[in-house]
Amino acid sequence: MKTVCMLTNLFHPVVSGSSTQCAGLAAELARQGRPSLVVTSRLQADTPAEEEAGGVRIFRLPALRLPRLPIAFNFPWLNATTTPSNLRRMREILQRHDVDVIHVHNHMFDMALSGARLARQLGLPLVVTIHTIIKHSSPVLDFFLRSADRMLLKPLVIDRADAVICPDENVRQYLAERFRRLDGFLVPYGIALESPSAEEVEQVRARYGLAGKRAIVSLGHMHAIRNRLDLIRALPSILLSVPQAVLVVVGAVADQAPVSLAQSLGLGDSVVFTGSQPHRLVPAFLALADLEAHWLNQDSPSRTSLGVASMEAMSAGKVVLAAANVNTFGPGVLESGRNVVIVEPGDPDRLARTIVDLLRDDGQRRRIGAEAAITVAQNFSWPRVAERTLDVYAAAARARGSR
Repeated sequence: MKTVCMLTNLFHPVVSGSSTQCAGLAAELARQGRPSLVVTSRLQADTPAEEEAGGVRIFRLPALRLPRLPIAFNFPWLNATTTPSNLRRMREILQRHDVDVIHVHNHMFDMALSGARLARQLGLPLVVTIHTIIKHSSPVLDFFLRSADRMLLKPLVIDRADAVICPDENVRQYLAERFRRLDGFLVPYGIALESPSAEEVEQVRARYGLAGKRAIVSLGHMHAIRNRLDLIRALPSILLSVPQAVLVVVGAVADQAPVSLAQSLGLGDSVVFTGSQPHRLVPAFLALADLEAHWLNQDSPSRTSLGVASMEAMSAGKVVLAAANVNTFGPGVLESGRNVVIVEPGDPDRLARTIVDLLRDDGQRRRIGAEAAITVAQNFSWPRVAERTLDVYAAAARARGSR
């Protein structure tokens, strides 16, 4: 059996939704007997240039670590790998391991450009997963990002892909509107969250002073379109009814506006910014959570998705509040009040009332959380996601053969 090679600028130990998904898919394909490689950036000197983990061969290439840029929401792991030596190394890896499909994760990083180039040179099917809708809260920067999407990434990456994977309906709509492709394959994210150890739970509880607290956990790096401002503005009203409530934001802080807002409101220890955390501690934070509140405010809720962090919280049996499209994964998968709670952005008072009602009703939280866990188990298991991905690989091979 031949090999799939995944190309990604973001991989362990980088913590992001796309790195988690790339790792999970590669591991599941390996478990099913499909050889898998990952070629990624080497961003930390203490990570090996080559290793095998869970049956997956991982190759890390020298990379240029880029500065934090406002146009990229001050993302801390921005990097570039496109050099002649890296392209030669990637080509050698693909040929030596008898690769029969290239799968690029994230269309906007330079690994996507390398993958498209190598697929064309070697005559290999190219599959691209769009993990992120490119959009900015600044109109000026958004103009440049849209222009880059249409004039650079469309002809050099998306148009050259034999198949494009969209994790949800919002990304599929983005593919159609921005790139004029109506053939996106809907393959949702896979979710597999291990149970935390008692030691990890106690470690997190002690480190962030969560003993006796009612924790509103918010997972994900904090930047301009994931800023938690509504949550912070809602917190004073929440504290009037639930004085032991605390908002715990788990992720890198790339936007200081929420920190400044919390200080100006005198919230003190009622808002905890943990900074970037290893993914292995996510289950511990969720074990301490009364609920998880997580959303992107880059667009209207009808065009906003639930991300990996929300699905992980659901799999842990937690109530998730999100300003998102209830039909993110198609009609009937999500239902507000049954397995998720959909809220409106820009209304902190109403958000506060919703959170207080949930914190006061243990039975309702348990019911919604249990339904959430069932939904994830039925729709987002890795074996099912891997099966659908393999179908996309076959479709890509047919498309490449017909060219």
